[in-house]
Amino acid sequence: MDTTEKHPFIRFLGVICYVTAILYLTEAFFPNATLMIIYSLLGGFLLLCTFPFLPKISRIIVLMLVLFGITCFYLEEIPIQEAVLGFGRNTNLLSLFLLIPLIGTFMTTAGYLESLKRFVQSWENKGGHHPYLISFILTATTGIILNFGSMAIVKKIADQSFTSFREQLLTLTIMRAFGFCMLWSPYFVNVGLVLVVFDLTWVDIGKYGMVLAGVYLILSLLMYKYIAFPDDPIIHMDKKEEGKIQRTSLVPLLRFSIVLIVSSFSIDYMLEVNMLTVVSVVAIVLPFIWALFSKILKSFFQDVLIQVQSSFFSLKNELAIFISAGFFGMAISQTNIGPIMSEFLFRTSLGSVYALTILLVLLTTGLAQIGIHPVIIVIGIGSALSPDKFGVSPEYLAVALLVAWTISTTISPFSGQILMASKLMNRQPSVIIRQNVFFIIIVAAVLTFTLYSFYLFGFI
Repeated sequence: MDTTEKHPFIRFLGVICYVTAILYLTEAFFPNATLMIIYSLLGGFLLLCTFPFLPKISRIIVLMLVLFGITCFYLEEIPIQEAVLGFGRNTNLLSLFLLIPLIGTFMTTAGYLESLKRFVQSWENKGGHHPYLISFILTATTGIILNFGSMAIVKKIADQSFTSFREQLLTLTIMRAFGFCMLWSPYFVNVGLVLVVFDLTWVDIGKYGMVLAGVYLILSLLMYKYIAFPDDPIIHMDKKEEGKIQRTSLVPLLRFSIVLIVSSFSIDYMLEVNMLTVVSVVAIVLPFIWALFSKILKSFFQDVLIQVQSSFFSLKNELAIFISAGFFGMAISQTNIGPIMSEFLFRTSLGSVYALTILLVLLTTGLAQIGIHPVIIVIGIGSALSPDKFGVSPEYLAVALLVAWTISTTISPFSGQILMASKLMNRQPSVIIRQNVFFIIIVAAVLTFTLYSFYLFGFI
């Protein structure tokens, strides 16, 4: 934690982030106009506070979104109190980003992740040397719940467990495995966003996302042999002595994970709230209840306090993008831009559903290359497209945007997983992107064709 992050005001802003999220969740279950205005105003305040810390390109994009939104509201003569609600439009996404990490914090406090590391170390000591496959499996499973945190966690486990591996190959394998989760996990912000934009439940699109994720998984394994970094020497680690590492049970970790997932889906089925809200609530409540019965509540609370105080600084870019994109999206919904954009895409795709699917992927990927976050694209396009005009269901467009988001972030120099992988392997993002170009062309072609096949056969 650097001196900026330690500043009392920065810590205070971290507390405000969580207060905003909790107010949103409260209002989701107990609708109240005053609460909505309060957390929207807090969202606007947080957006203003992010400006001094944003990279130049992000600052320009955020400023353009806000100015465009203000212009739309002004031209449409929208009352100020209604326009202010635009700053709270994406508080649901922020809640997910802020609260899901509490699950990882609890797993760390409870020692579950340490148990996982020891399990891998013990297995390695017994001769099970498959660092790339094991790391791929670990990321594809833990990533479902832990999101971006899974990449760093699995890389750390690999560093401390395997005796030899190629670091860049291992890190890229971890990053590709992360893409598997993005197509369907309800704990991911992109899945939650398309559910909100198209007013769907996870059940509506989950099965299609899981099939596409399975296809993605197979492609990742098949194309593993084509990964070839020009300078990626084998790193040799000190061999752990046989029997020195005590193998620990994974039962507590599995038990907690199963209860977490079952709780999320059960509550989503029983209550009339979207899955995004459900997993945010579960991410708060379940870890604290589990910590109480596990008698680690005090240490868990201390770890949470540290996380809360550092949240603003660590998530400042996401805060700025999500809040400004929500304001922008609400502004668009008040104008005729939606029908105009829908007509443009219809004409450009010549009325072809398959051409539209490819166009969405190309447009999202292209804009992501210049730093425009997929959340902005999904909100803009999702708010504009009319499924009826293209003769498809909202589910089809939602899954198409999931595919577009996954592909764009796998090759964008500004995406979270590219930047995380770059940091973990200590290489420039361009090095990773070059390795992913051929892979992503194949993935894009196969996933769009698979999705279109669902449409052709009347499954979606």
